[in-house]
Amino acid sequence: MRSRLRQASKAVFAGLDMLVHPADGPRVLIYHQIGGGSGLEMEVEVDTFQWQLDWLSDNCRVVDLEGALSRPDERGVVLTFDDGYQSVHDLAFPLLVERRLPFTLYVTTDPIETGRPLREHPGSNPLSWEQIKSMMGTGLLTIGAHTHTHPDFRVIGAEAVERELSISNELLDRRLGVTPRHFAYPWGYWSEAADPHVRVRFATAALGSRLPRERWRYDSHLIHRVPVQASDGTRWFKKRIESGLVFEESVRRRLRGYEGP
Repeated sequence: MRSRLRQASKAVFAGLDMLVHPADGPRVLIYHQIGGGSGLEMEVEVDTFQWQLDWLSDNCRVVDLEGALSRPDERGVVLTFDDGYQSVHDLAFPLLVERRLPFTLYVTTDPIETGRPLREHPGSNPLSWEQIKSMMGTGLLTIGAHTHTHPDFRVIGAEAVERELSISNELLDRRLGVTPRHFAYPWGYWSEAADPHVRVRFATAALGSRLPRERWRYDSHLIHRVPVQASDGTRWFKKRIESGLVFEESVRRRLRGYEGP
């Protein structure tokens, strides 16, 4: 029943999207887990992910984040993964390598440093530093920062924000030899208090769901991304690329109480 309701709601939202002219510029996709059996919307099954990569390879120009920034008027697609789940290495990475598709991993450092999962659900095991290094060796991976413990920046003070960014960057440098140029806000929620600290440290900053008007071309610290959901499957994935399912995302933002950019 729940699955049918999701599909029906997507059909309604996709219809409403026809009232909005698709935004120009790249589509920056958000993935989290690949496989794992959690049943969460943030998890995409392996066979679905493989189909999505094949469709993108045949129909789109998949570029890295830097490439998208250098060509903001072109409809490229950027693949990003948040947090750092082990399934990215075990299940997604071989498919990406096979197709030679670049991708960005926004790393939450505490789970990788300690081995403790960020969340308690099936498939939540974190990557290891060695697994990240092996992916870096292909030249396909761009490392981005995603804080140390994944807090909501809207509810912590400037000192805590600085601590999260400092610890994260120090670990990425010490473990991987990387000074990250790119950052993704935890939960995709922008924070006015955190914004100046993020701008000083990073060349870009990514948010969550995309709005009807694409604004990140004009501010590289407000990159709106398109979350790929389990219920998208194959049918609605194409709509994600075309319109971002912007009405669905607007409703979801309201339900979560997010009023930021």
